[in-house]
Amino acid sequence: MQAFRSFVQFIFLTVSLVLSGHAAAKTITHAMGTVEIDGVPQRVVVLGQGSLDVLDRLGVEPVGVVKSLMPDYLAKTYQDDKYVAVGTVKEPDYEAIFTAKPDLIIAEARMASLMGELEEIAPTIMFKADYEHYWQSVQANWRMLGEVFNKQDKVDAIIEQMSSKIAQTHEKAVADNFNALMVMSNGSKVAMFGENSRFGMVFDELGLKPAKSDDVEVAGSHGNLISFEYIADANPDVLLVLDREQAIGEGEGKAKARFDNPLVNKTQAHQQQRISYLDPTAWYITMAGMTAMDKMIDDVNRVL
Repeated sequence: MQAFRSFVQFIFLTVSLVLSGHAAAKTITHAMGTVEIDGVPQRVVVLGQGSLDVLDRLGVEPVGVVKSLMPDYLAKTYQDDKYVAVGTVKEPDYEAIFTAKPDLIIAEARMASLMGELEEIAPTIMFKADYEHYWQSVQANWRMLGEVFNKQDKVDAIIEQMSSKIAQTHEKAVADNFNALMVMSNGSKVAMFGENSRFGMVFDELGLKPAKSDDVEVAGSHGNLISFEYIADANPDVLLVLDREQAIGEGEGKAKARFDNPLVNKTQAHQQQRISYLDPTAWYITMAGMTAMDKMIDDVNRVL
């Protein structure tokens, strides 16, 4: 009889474990499809800095990270040898990823074409912002990670705080009625970004109006290539400058020297001290992260 009871208890325990494991399985929808995840991932490899920014704020510790182009606020933690280096933001180290034995890989837009290879190693989700619907897509990405790691309440609280900050900034920008140029300095080239572009949140979410020149033509596909003559003719109230070379570690503050010229100095933005040199990693590397979003809004608030 005792043996029979033990057997029944064993069967009950086994069935309970199976059922509980089944209940924990969930389907996660991400930017490139869906993936089945069983329970809360414990060994996570992160292949971009924006998603690492989010995990850092949520208190989720990965086993593998990309250690190149890492902003200071993440480097102080994740450059440690305890975290496996898994390649660059464009080229994953497949051997290092496989050796880390992940139960989840988080990829970002620069690796969209490599999803198939990554999925052969472990379940993979895509963390990717839609620039035409930036804030909506950022929230969707944050909520996705909240669902994966059972951090929904924390994500909801951060979204509520960030939405309030965006609304306050938008209100100030509309009240000031400022127009603005959002530009990226890259070597000898300057590109302008408008609404529904990579940096369109300046206009679409934060409420600034785009400044334009009717007399100087623009051209280019990676943003619109412009000249300093264009900036002078557009005469923006606010000038937001992103130094791409600094963002990718190829220079330190060269944009400030380039933009200190007679054409820029004649603008309202210069004369009223409303030029903001943006946090390069937040805008170019960790964009769509939580701490990055805070820094981006602060950059705009400085000139309002």
